[in-house]
Amino acid sequence: MTALLDLPRTYRCRKLTVAEGSLRTAILFERLFVLSNRHFLLSVLVLAFALSANAIDPIETSPATLEQLQTQLTQQAGEIEKLRQRLDDEGSCLVVRPDRADRSCTPGMIERVPLVTELPVEADCDSIDASSKFKTLDVYADYDRGFVMRPFDKTKSPYEVKLNGWIQFRHHAFSRHTETWTDNAGITRPVLNRNVFDIERARLTFRGFAVNPRLTYFLQLDGDTDGFHTVDFFDYWWAWQLTDRFQIQMGKRKVTASRQWLLGARRTRFIDRPMANDFFRPDRTVGIFGVGKFAQHGHYELMVGNGYRTANLPEAVSDNQFTFAATSFFDPLGDFGGQIVDFDCSSNALLRIGHSMVYSPQASNESGIPLDESDFLRLTDGTRLTQTGALAPGVTVSEFDLWLYGIDLAWKHRGWSATSEVFIRWIESLHSDGALPVDGTIQNGCYVEGGKFLVAQTLDVNLRFSYVEGDFGNGSECAAGFNWYPLSKPTVKFSFDFTQLDGSPLQNRTSDILVGDDGTLFRTQFQAEF
Repeated sequence: MTALLDLPRTYRCRKLTVAEGSLRTAILFERLFVLSNRHFLLSVLVLAFALSANAIDPIETSPATLEQLQTQLTQQAGEIEKLRQRLDDEGSCLVVRPDRADRSCTPGMIERVPLVTELPVEADCDSIDASSKFKTLDVYADYDRGFVMRPFDKTKSPYEVKLNGWIQFRHHAFSRHTETWTDNAGITRPVLNRNVFDIERARLTFRGFAVNPRLTYFLQLDGDTDGFHTVDFFDYWWAWQLTDRFQIQMGKRKVTASRQWLLGARRTRFIDRPMANDFFRPDRTVGIFGVGKFAQHGHYELMVGNGYRTANLPEAVSDNQFTFAATSFFDPLGDFGGQIVDFDCSSNALLRIGHSMVYSPQASNESGIPLDESDFLRLTDGTRLTQTGALAPGVTVSEFDLWLYGIDLAWKHRGWSATSEVFIRWIESLHSDGALPVDGTIQNGCYVEGGKFLVAQTLDVNLRFSYVEGDFGNGSECAAGFNWYPLSKPTVKFSFDFTQLDGSPLQNRTSDILVGDDGTLFRTQFQAEF
């Protein structure tokens, strides 16, 4: 039974079947009706006696009879009140009434709703004290864009938990146009055809507050079949709401840079993010994050953390240098929302403008050997920067400084939408165990994608182009695809896309794009969330 959960309530504690409840309520109504009629007749008789006393000689009036009627009337009034109370307890679970405990001039309201529970009861049903029949609960369970347990009064019971989940079931097939690729160190590697079913993202999230409504938490678990079928603790942090417009987060989460990286994989236009975005973007790290708002529709995030890409890396293979990042966006035409596609078919044009930056110095160990933390960075032909011979024969780069800047733009109107982001990455202050022909390199790239809903909230089609270029090569992708929302809700989505890859510098099994890929990638995916 659904209750209006925004009002304080008391709850039914004993378990009654519908038939028992209806029968007992009917009996109480009958008894109350009979007693009420009898009470009315006695009241008339008392009034008649009182009037007769003025017209008849007092000697002939019987005081004993009048007192008896008054006594009987008082007794029946008390019995009627008891029956009304029992009827109130038994048969009016959904009635809203004033809160008798509230002594103010404008008391609050209480709604009594049935709670099915079993409590040990020694007395029979008719002799239970009214105070033992009801129990006040502090929390309730419901579904509100996720399963929730919430308190009625946050100050009295400051605890809340919300559970969400989503799964992406995917098939991808890659048809190669070349059999090998050769990196900048001169090593030739194979390019393989692929044809695979997999669970790409199976996630559970827990969020809420504890101890104080201003102290919130977030925990996300992730499992997939291309990650050894293990479950990772992806994100977990505490947050303290300093003001209405600023929050401090402490824990592990995404490095605050690249708009589509921060968007989340459920809301991408295609089955996964653009190749250029995955090539330049950071990953997750542990650190301190500041999240705030400015103006009416402005948002910003600041971060100092362990590294650019240190997700799941132990401290033994990480350096002692912090990474700094910042991002912000502004919606000048109104709230852009959380979708980059125009699912709601906006009647007015919406625009989002943003930018991001990261500074991440990478150091080696005491022996000058590069750490695992720096293995993520690749040249624009796909060669790892820290691989021996990447920049010069027999020479290994062990330290460098990384700067990333990106600017992003998103627009949507009447079912149409477009998104773009431009990246520039500087790799400077190179240190190695030998002479290098360069002391730094610059990489740049971008993506442009757009689409249109052919059937509002049901079917959209999309196109994408992205590229990466630099001093050591370049790569690009062209893609087309569609999304079908069978329930006209973004929570259930079937997608298909195909991508033409030309010399991929990216190694990312999550997006099914591997370094050296030159060919056609086909992806089909079913995604559902709760």
